[in-house]
Amino acid sequence: MLKLLFKLLALSPDLYKGHAKAYADFASWAWAQHLRRLRCRWALYVLSAASLMLGLTFSGLAILIWSALPVVDGRYIGVMWGLPSLFLGLGVAFGVWARSFQTQAFWDVLKEQIQLDILMLEQAKTP
Repeated sequence: MLKLLFKLLALSPDLYKGHAKAYADFASWAWAQHLRRLRCRWALYVLSAASLMLGLTFSGLAILIWSALPVVDGRYIGVMWGLPSLFLGLGVAFGVWARSFQTQAFWDVLKEQIQLDILMLEQAKTP
């Protein structure tokens, strides 16, 4: 297989340059895609943490207001418990959504492409 590779390299160096450029383009594309997924995942984790913190803060405030006031108007009880529940639910939803992002390792993508190229060279070698 290496003999065939060296033969192709000796006969047409432009082919090697084009192949190396294609690998560089592929690696930069795969790296950019990997970083984009990681940034999206991190942003969702930050949103999850912020929503959970707001939900816990509003829950504490609701408990303090509920315990301090002897009689709470019935119209506002839903808001007092609904707002913290909304933020806690959003925090959990953002966390679940962030965990659902599957990031494939950057090197695995390149390794798979190299294996496909080796397979193509082996098929070209057999008549």
